[in-house]
Amino acid sequence: MPPVELSSVQRNVPRRIIKKRGTTRERTGCLTCRQRKKRCDLGYPVCKECVRLNYECKWEAPRNFACNEPSTDSLCLAERSSSRPVRLLIVPDPVLFWVDEHSDCTSPLSRRNFLRYYTQTFTHLMTTNMENNSFLSVFLPIAMHSPPVLNTLIAWSSSHLSLRDKSFEHVAMQNRGTALRDLRKALESDPANLETNLAMSLILCSLESIMGDNGDAWYLHLIGASKVLLSNTDITSIYGDEYPTKVLEPFNDIYAARWLLRNFAYRDIVTAVARDQAPVMNSHHFLTLDDPLQPDSYFGLAAEILEVVSHTAVLNHTLKTEINSIPNKEPGSLVHIIDDKYSFPPSEILESLMALETRLEQWVCPPSEDMPLRLLAESYRSSALIYIYRVMRAVCPEREIELSSKVATQVAATVDIIERMPTRTFAECTLLFPLFLAGGEATEEPHIKSIRTRMLDMIDSRGFRNVEVALSVLEKLWRLRIARKSTGSAKVDWLDITRRDGISLSLS
Repeated sequence: MPPVELSSVQRNVPRRIIKKRGTTRERTGCLTCRQRKKRCDLGYPVCKECVRLNYECKWEAPRNFACNEPSTDSLCLAERSSSRPVRLLIVPDPVLFWVDEHSDCTSPLSRRNFLRYYTQTFTHLMTTNMENNSFLSVFLPIAMHSPPVLNTLIAWSSSHLSLRDKSFEHVAMQNRGTALRDLRKALESDPANLETNLAMSLILCSLESIMGDNGDAWYLHLIGASKVLLSNTDITSIYGDEYPTKVLEPFNDIYAARWLLRNFAYRDIVTAVARDQAPVMNSHHFLTLDDPLQPDSYFGLAAEILEVVSHTAVLNHTLKTEINSIPNKEPGSLVHIIDDKYSFPPSEILESLMALETRLEQWVCPPSEDMPLRLLAESYRSSALIYIYRVMRAVCPEREIELSSKVATQVAATVDIIERMPTRTFAECTLLFPLFLAGGEATEEPHIKSIRTRMLDMIDSRGFRNVEVALSVLEKLWRLRIARKSTGSAKVDWLDITRRDGISLSLS
């Protein structure tokens, strides 16, 4: 067919421009998708598109209606920016990390994927802040020069992954076995390698703690860590200003050493409370090896609070020793004995406890723009006060009403704090200690409900089994208290439950 000639009129008619169809800009999604001009599924706090590409999912901060006055605009803006919570990214589906079969734990690709899970997901669940995430800045550099530490990190990562997906249980057990063998070989062949041996012991302590399936294995690793320290330096003979210098001498990497020692101190002090004993070492000195204004990966801004808890645990141990030394004392009796030889409780111990109480009441949280970190520190202060009142109440029965009232005040303060702290923030990772101490003294149903709800959400979002164990102890305690209240029986304490059931409680 011959081509059709177009007239001059037809040739001059302009073509109708058809715009290429595309996605419209999403105005209600996350800021990340809006900037990338992608459709957002509105998943909060992290949408699927950001999870798929491992982007930081940012959302527009809610506008404050009360900030309409021109004179208060700058004030409200500053308040919003300083108190805006840093929300924790939702943990991606473990399947996203896997492109091969994970049955062989020695496969280079499997190990690489376990390490990716550690860096991209697991460390975000463990740290109180990203500014000083020592799980990345300390453990990873050590692992780059130490295959045993790398194997231990992979065991840690795969063990947590197995809690979220049971198909990883076999490979996780293989990795745990490899890590334990590496630790034994390291202690036998190179006991002077303080940095590596301490790092492996602390990682395995945390691993067994979050798995919650092997009795007191986590505590044995903590004891092992203390022996690693004592075998390399005589810490007990160091005093005063020479302490920081002397205690860091055996380490090659001072930056790593400071955090490894703080890591040990945190676990040692919290364990002393959970097991009703003195700390294994005078580890509270380790808390001052770094700038207290810099938030720690575990306890945030609560360094001074933990120091007070450590002193309280030592006084508690001293009081128990005094009780056991009194002759002809009925078992469990806490009545005062005053004669020419015995005066109980010792006045100097009570004075020390009251001085620690005053110190906590006058404590001021270090400045920080991270509101959840400040709230975490405040919750630790309340839990430290609860602990002091528990110790005083055990030996001062005549002050039972006064001290119980003070405990109730701190329980209410802790509940108020956890309700103000946004869920699934970084700082929430070590909220278990104040939650448990408050829950152990809570008697009002709204307080119990608030504590239970928060702990259940932590279990769901982080998957740490030691939180499950702690909640199970509290549930037993709350049920027993209701039952005994109706029958007028003696009071029950959470220590009674852990001792009766043989529970090795890990609150770190």
